[in-house]
Amino acid sequence: MRRGFGWVAAGLLALSGCGDRPGMDIAARAGDYELSADRLAELLATGKGLPLEIEVAEGVAALWADYTIFADRLLAGDSLTDSGYVTAAMWAEIQQELADRYHQKLVAEQVSLDSAGVDSVYTAGELRWIRQVLFAVGPNVEPGVREARRREAGDTYERLTSGALTWRAAAAKSEAANPRDSLGSLGLIARGETIPPFENAAWALAPDSMSGVIESSEGFHILSRPPLAEVRSAFTDELQLRRELDFDDAFLAGLPERWNIEVRRGVGPAVREIGSDALRAKRSGKVLGSFRGGRFRVSDLARWLQAMPLQVRQQLSTASDSQVVMLVTSLMRNEALIREAREAGVTLTPEFHEEMTDQLRRQLALVSALVGLPFDTLQALRSLPPEARRDTVTVRVFAYLDAVAQNNKRLQAVPPFLADTLRAETDWAIEAAGIERALIRAREIRLSMNEDPATQAAPTPAAPDAR
Repeated sequence: MRRGFGWVAAGLLALSGCGDRPGMDIAARAGDYELSADRLAELLATGKGLPLEIEVAEGVAALWADYTIFADRLLAGDSLTDSGYVTAAMWAEIQQELADRYHQKLVAEQVSLDSAGVDSVYTAGELRWIRQVLFAVGPNVEPGVREARRREAGDTYERLTSGALTWRAAAAKSEAANPRDSLGSLGLIARGETIPPFENAAWALAPDSMSGVIESSEGFHILSRPPLAEVRSAFTDELQLRRELDFDDAFLAGLPERWNIEVRRGVGPAVREIGSDALRAKRSGKVLGSFRGGRFRVSDLARWLQAMPLQVRQQLSTASDSQVVMLVTSLMRNEALIREAREAGVTLTPEFHEEMTDQLRRQLALVSALVGLPFDTLQALRSLPPEARRDTVTVRVFAYLDAVAQNNKRLQAVPPFLADTLRAETDWAIEAAGIERALIRAREIRLSMNEDPATQAAPTPAAPDAR
């Protein structure tokens, strides 16, 4: 794998799309489809271990909307894999690819070394390739044991210098941990990275030379510095990697200043709320910071978080203000990096777009099959009359949600960035009054099932991820 730049509840308020048809009977709408409060109540009440909380109810309603919009579009004949949907659905992968290609461009221009450059670095000796044979001695050994190890190291040194023993044979008995190869190589080292006695001996060696026996807190060492011809390939690879790491650190550290990145004061509360309120966060225009040519809003942060592991968002609620500032700064840095890549003329290849299309198609096939609409049945279902198609969507989405609630099927969300796009194209809404009614009714159903209502607000298991 190639290297690249690394990435790093509001009560009963309504979440509304374009529609605005409040009512206690309806919990959610998606185009011409409706999720009744009573139907949502049944899902919540009979779901195994589902806490009866607003965030959970809204999450289930949002999942219903995502699956319904997705299934309706498929049965209407839309493949959802044209270039616009691929770009939207694979947003995270595209951002990473742009960053990686920009990284490759910068490395090729500013970091790569030719053969003469490698020769120069090796000769200068600021970075060294060192091999060792170690006779380890623990910190609390008896003096007699230490002296015996000293004699063993001295005997090995004498045999090496006389030619009676090869370096490879001596290295095979070395007790050093994790050598890079069978010759006891430490890899590329710089001053300050090893203990003083070792370092002093290593920096006294010319190429193609060997030290005497060196004593340190670890035991007794015999060191060698091979000629470049023997280690050119490994030396070049590690030198290149070290130069890339140093370059990356300096480059990324300089982004905030180059792009005038500034995080606004007091952003902690707004960011911490995202952990329990991701749906509203995606619609928030609250500004968290600014950089050259743009502003960074809560909705931008929510989008980046959506590309990260779920536990990152779950940890937000307990993050300190300083941790919040670090997170926002790092994500603003990501935004600046992508803008800088585009300004530098970085583009994506047709082959990459085709790869993303294939990846999205596989994801859609998986979700479609789980919802009861496998791809090989779509053509027949698309030929049904419109009302029959709508009934098919309704029945199969409800059946899937029932199965998930009962833990009979695993939850596989519509690809989250695609779901965001489909919602934006649809008249959809989550109705606060309907959510409240669904929760009241769900509690009544559980009471009728002789379950203890005091246990229903337990925080486990986690609420469905309605990203």
